[in-house]
Amino acid sequence: MQPEPMIVVDRYPTADEARQHAAALVERGVGATVEPFEPDEGGGGPDEWVVTVMPDDRARARELLGLAPDGLPVDETDELTRSVRTVLVPVLLGLVVLVTVPLLAFFVSFKLSGG
Repeated sequence: MQPEPMIVVDRYPTADEARQHAAALVERGVGATVEPFEPDEGGGGPDEWVVTVMPDDRARARELLGLAPDGLPVDETDELTRSVRTVLVPVLLGLVVLVTVPLLAFFVSFKLSGG
């Protein structure tokens, strides 16, 4: 059984830029490599560099690099709204608990003291 070939996530104009993005993916647990992009026509040296990952990791890699599934940049306001919503619910729940527990404790202790 042959291993699956790596697939391209994105192209970059310089090797350094491609290495930075590949390193960011590796730091987040996605195996990535940097390879020169060589067109099928067989021109001179590589004009672009590509970051490649295993086929199963492509969707997560594109998400981590801020790319939409079709290759367009992700809408930043949509991403910001999503991140605020994920934090907002626990914060509001924490505030409710911080207000409710002391009030409940006060009323219970007031009733137990004979008031």
